[in-house]
Amino acid sequence: MRKRRAEADRALPGVRPFLWAVLSLALLMSACAPPAPFNSTEVSGIDYGRGLRIADTDGQPRSLEDFADSVTVVFFGFTSCPDVCPSTLLRLKQAREALGADAQHVKVLLISVDPQRDSPERLRAYLENFDSSFVGLRPAPEQLPAVVKAFHAIAVQVPSKDGSTYTVDHSSTLYIYDRRNRLRLITQPDFVMEDLVADLRRLVAKE
Repeated sequence: MRKRRAEADRALPGVRPFLWAVLSLALLMSACAPPAPFNSTEVSGIDYGRGLRIADTDGQPRSLEDFADSVTVVFFGFTSCPDVCPSTLLRLKQAREALGADAQHVKVLLISVDPQRDSPERLRAYLENFDSSFVGLRPAPEQLPAVVKAFHAIAVQVPSKDGSTYTVDHSSTLYIYDRRNRLRLITQPDFVMEDLVADLRRLVAKE
């Protein structure tokens, strides 16, 4: 028994360097491994929305660059929208609440696709019903087509049957920019809450 233990002890000096080598290789491979994918669709390298200046509800021209150092969520909507817009705003409010202290680094921008009816006052009051931090952007009617095109989105007025009013069919995609002002992710209004919160938290951490 003592002989076997002695033989094992003599073998350890050779075994230990081998184990250290294996451990070092594992650590190196872990350090070089790519980060885990986001839950939302990754679109790094796409440059949507650049070069635009759109008036906010105070009449001040704003650009994406104004929101640098924040994670910025942009989507299109309008105050008369019957379903997807209010539900998306409510879910984004809930996502910010779930972020806790990290919410201070997340901005939500709604670009109106109905500037004829969405006056600055109406748009501001509408957003404050959900979250006072939400920012409304209101393109001039003649500017709207260029804004929609810059995001590769759609916004089409659809008259009612009697022609007395209209609604707007529009893209519902959410565009998510990181704190370096780069478009990183896109998602849809039916996002899984926990997944979006996790993605936003990673971007807040400046990954």
